[in-house]
Amino acid sequence: MRVEKLGRMAASVSLVALLAACAVTPEPLTDQDMAGLTKANSERMFATTAPLTAPLTLDDAIRRAMAHNLDHRARLMEEVLALGQLDIDRYDMLPQLAASAGYSWRNEPAASVSRSLATGTTSLEASYSTERTHTTWELGTTWSVLDFGASWFNARQNADRALIAGERRRKVANNLIQEVRSAWWRAASAQKLEGEVTDAVALARAALDDTRLVEQENLRAPIDALRVQRGLLENLRQLETIRQDLITGKTELAALVNLAPGTPFEVAIPADDALLPAPWAMALDEMEYMALLNNPDLREEVYQGRVTAHETKKAILRLLPGITLQASRNYDSNDLTVFNYWTEAGPAVSMNLFNMISAPSRIRFAQTGEKVAQAKQLALQMAVLTQVHVARRQYEMAARQFELADQIWRVDQRISEHSGNREAADAQGQVERVANATTSIVGLLRRYQAVSQLHAAVGRMQASIGWDAGIGGGEAMTKRVAAEVIKVQDDGPPDPVLWLGKLFQ
Repeated sequence: MRVEKLGRMAASVSLVALLAACAVTPEPLTDQDMAGLTKANSERMFATTAPLTAPLTLDDAIRRAMAHNLDHRARLMEEVLALGQLDIDRYDMLPQLAASAGYSWRNEPAASVSRSLATGTTSLEASYSTERTHTTWELGTTWSVLDFGASWFNARQNADRALIAGERRRKVANNLIQEVRSAWWRAASAQKLEGEVTDAVALARAALDDTRLVEQENLRAPIDALRVQRGLLENLRQLETIRQDLITGKTELAALVNLAPGTPFEVAIPADDALLPAPWAMALDEMEYMALLNNPDLREEVYQGRVTAHETKKAILRLLPGITLQASRNYDSNDLTVFNYWTEAGPAVSMNLFNMISAPSRIRFAQTGEKVAQAKQLALQMAVLTQVHVARRQYEMAARQFELADQIWRVDQRISEHSGNREAADAQGQVERVANATTSIVGLLRRYQAVSQLHAAVGRMQASIGWDAGIGGGEAMTKRVAAEVIKVQDDGPPDPVLWLGKLFQ
């Protein structure tokens, strides 16, 4: 009777749980939830970023971006995740060790009678060999040769996927360095030209007020005054456009090195004799060789080809019969059993005969995938070689552009000096002075832009050949970021009970 009550109680609890599951409704985020989440994320965004204590050099900006840029850290975590999956795959190749226990109850004994096959006579006395209540447990291990082979190939594929994640991180790092270089030079241009642009804008506005006063007092012909005003307004528009282009330089650089928006900082502008990067000395044929060895896109495609090749081997493996080895230790509390403890062991062979029918199609499909991967490798190899040649030509053009921009800037400087001398002798008005100041600022801006393009061209050449200059220490950085974000090295493995508790929160 007590067992029957327990059974009814278990059925009631199951019914209540089923009804509760059906009553689940969507829970939208509240403003308080979003406020708390954004506050926590804001604190985590800049928790590991060290404050700037000195003007930011280009090398420091690259190092800080590699260590603290959020996009790069996300790629690092993807690589860590892929390596973690590889650790899990190693356990899939082990035999399965399962333990089970059970309790059985029935209201009536499993009694039966026997009927003679020859005469059809039924015995008058019923008997049973299993008690109404009994407990069982089993501890057994099974090992499938076919599953082991599939798990082995899966592990090899995931190992290649971990390497693919590493190549993608290298590509992101190369692109990040190029973005940092571009933003740093824009910030340097803004810092260098900020004072000159402000003075030129003030001079242009003062000259514009003077020309309007001249027009109002009819001191010169209206058409001449309006032409002067138009020239000043055009110069003022050009100066405001330059200011608008420069104002975002520091903001973008701060985001790349993971500084909070609006954080004031200065960049360390190098002297004129240190503006240019070191001359590129690598020959074009050597660049091609290095690119074919180290380009991250090409290496990723090679790894992907290996993944596809393992897929072909898995398709062939499925055609083999499955051989399973199993052994177990068993117990049954049934008093009517002679031996309550016993051991079972033996092999088993199974095979899906329909796999033989689909085998040719599976193998052809897998082999076609290998050919597609090879075709992609050839196409990508041509693209990489083309990228190397284009990057080299862009570098040569950027060097010529800098030479021209530098010569134009020096001429503008001399014109500005002569303009100042003539103004001192009252031989030139404010209009020409504003125009010359604007031209000088534009020339200096284009000079810095040419320097930035030259550095960017060097970065593109380095990226095309897969050169990790400035990106070194990737493995150590991966471990450090994993320790910081996941805390696997400091906190140890997670507690399964606490983990399940968080899962149902």
